[in-house]
Amino acid sequence: MKLSKELETGITRRKFFKSTAMTGAAAFAMGAGGSELSLFAQSKKPSPKVSGKTISEAARQTRVCRTADVVVVGGGPGGIGAALTAARSGANTVLIERYEHLGGMGTGGLVTIIPNLSDLSGKQQIAGISQEWIDRLKRRDAVDHPKKEHWGSKDPKLVAYYENRSFFNVREKTVIYSVHIDAEISKCILQDMMKEAGVKTYLHSWGTEPVMDGNQVKGVIFESKSGRQAVLSKVVIDSTGDGDLLPYSGAEFKSDIDPSLRIANLSFSYWIANVDLKKYQDYRKTHAKELAEQMREIRKRGGHAGFLTSNLKDQEGLVWVFPRYANSSQVDVEELTRVEFLGRQEMLISHDYYKKNIPGFEKSYIVLTNPQLGTRGARRIVGEYLLTEKDMNTNVPFEDTVAVFPDVDRGQDSQKYPLTYMPYRCMIPRKVNNLLVACRAFSSNAVVNNFFNLIPHCIALGEAAGIAAAQAISSGVDLRKINIRALQASLKKQGAILPG
Repeated sequence: MKLSKELETGITRRKFFKSTAMTGAAAFAMGAGGSELSLFAQSKKPSPKVSGKTISEAARQTRVCRTADVVVVGGGPGGIGAALTAARSGANTVLIERYEHLGGMGTGGLVTIIPNLSDLSGKQQIAGISQEWIDRLKRRDAVDHPKKEHWGSKDPKLVAYYENRSFFNVREKTVIYSVHIDAEISKCILQDMMKEAGVKTYLHSWGTEPVMDGNQVKGVIFESKSGRQAVLSKVVIDSTGDGDLLPYSGAEFKSDIDPSLRIANLSFSYWIANVDLKKYQDYRKTHAKELAEQMREIRKRGGHAGFLTSNLKDQEGLVWVFPRYANSSQVDVEELTRVEFLGRQEMLISHDYYKKNIPGFEKSYIVLTNPQLGTRGARRIVGEYLLTEKDMNTNVPFEDTVAVFPDVDRGQDSQKYPLTYMPYRCMIPRKVNNLLVACRAFSSNAVVNNFFNLIPHCIALGEAAGIAAAQAISSGVDLRKINIRALQASLKKQGAILPG
């Protein structure tokens, strides 16, 4: 059955339920032409029956609350890029986000840094929506980053100055373009951008599974305080970060991660306010050995040593703490709960020690913990192209390059191969249609993912996915058969930096 045509012409519920073999929602309550219905399933659902270690749930009807061209699941970095470019390209776009805000790790995760925007020569390589976000923050004095004329500088004094301000400002003894941002102002700016673009946004809504017709993705089911609902669409973009739709779509994915990699760790981030940083810096200069011993003592007690300063205007007494936590899985709710509990326990150990023993922290207090736990790595699709180390060790772009990432974290290899090119194919899962993956779950091995699953990188992938989805719909072609040159031209028009 061609659902999209029948949605246009209108069908009865009886005909719909009889003729469709969709899975993932059991059945839908919908009206002629796919119009929204205010009616939920009215029959009383029988109680679930226990059978061994599983239960059999009762069949149910799920309300179709909306139809759209594109549904983006996840309002983090990838989802921001995807929803905005899809809508700006003319697609009727819906964005579904589980939290009460947009921005994902860049806001709720308190990873309030947009890093690695320039290469080691100082040339900016990631722009587009990342730069638009930064520019809007600048108007409210809500960013801090090295001056543009200093990007690429190796001057020892400048390097020392910027490195003292933030670890993210310097790579290979070179100043790069990385940005500290304000989390709360960012939430406001991102929702403004969605409203301006005409994106229909559902917050407090957890996208749980795709609506499937064979290997065709036809929409998304989501859960919220309003109950279980569905949005039908022509293209779905998984921007959940962890590839939450993949297990239910039939797409192949990998989740192996070497424990030594950054992405193997969760983060429980928090902020400490009212720190007298001048007093602390003076103590650091005059009592370096004592401070080093105190940091060792914090670790012995099970706390966290070290922090970043905010550097934002009027936040002179604010510091950011980013402890890492090894775990067995970042999609295991028991592990997530364990780290939440452990993170708060160790936060108190750390702050109590700082407050009692470290000059400058006497009147400090914990002002905020991350509303969402910092996740770095989980599922990764097996796509039409899978990126490996060989793709980092070349200076030749792909023909379908849709993003260029500065390579600044691999020492001498970054000097030899300063850029890594991302092909459109790394977002297309094999054997599944109408689905793109635009987040850190892009098709790559764990090593590549470890270097390039950061906030602006995911935004850039999202930008490409959003435009590609809109283009496929307007042209009436499969996502695999879009005009790559037209996609690249549209990306450049919307501010992306690409070869050629």
